[in-house]
Amino acid sequence: MTQLSELEQDALKELFNIGMGRAAASLGRMVGGEILLSVPFLDILQPTRAAQIIQKPGCDTVSAIRQSFNGPFNGTALLIFPEVNSLELVRTLVGEDLPLEHLGELEQESLLEVGNIVLNACLGSFANLMRGEILFELPLFIKGSCLSLLRADSAVCDTTEAQPLLFLVVDFRTTEEARLAHRIQGYVLLLLDCTSTRNLRSQLQQLINETLEP
Repeated sequence: MTQLSELEQDALKELFNIGMGRAAASLGRMVGGEILLSVPFLDILQPTRAAQIIQKPGCDTVSAIRQSFNGPFNGTALLIFPEVNSLELVRTLVGEDLPLEHLGELEQESLLEVGNIVLNACLGSFANLMRGEILFELPLFIKGSCLSLLRADSAVCDTTEAQPLLFLVVDFRTTEEARLAHRIQGYVLLLLDCTSTRNLRSQLQQLINETLEP
């Protein structure tokens, strides 16, 4: 599958940002404050390119929430943070100015909560696009190098080449600036099986056609 056109990107961003609005409201209730989520960028990328974007210089480890899903389409969703970003997010959610080294024990529980909310919002938006209901497996917390995580989940279709994935950049912000040292950026990746990958483009084109109809 080739990269998305600008029109396709805009249509998907609008769809996913609706889901992110719902996720932000849920996270806001969880922390007792306003959380803002947005998707400034998305595209279809090869796993190796996605890993290059996610991994930061000098930091090979990422923290991720992995959730498999099935129904009219099947695959795996990942919410990924470079390790330092995940700990900064935990500190924001906890609401205390704790040193990063003291946040490790809170990381798994906090990210599982965040991942469950964000991934369900993304997959709900995706289900609307694909016109079907999906079933979720329980989310799992995993750590490791980004490329190794993606290679473990990438589907293979009649070839040894890894399937392209749907790649979303997600910005996490709060209006309480004192609790957020900087913008926290995470990444949502949807790794689909072969049939679902083929259906994505046709459903997306149908959505665009319906939007453009007078």
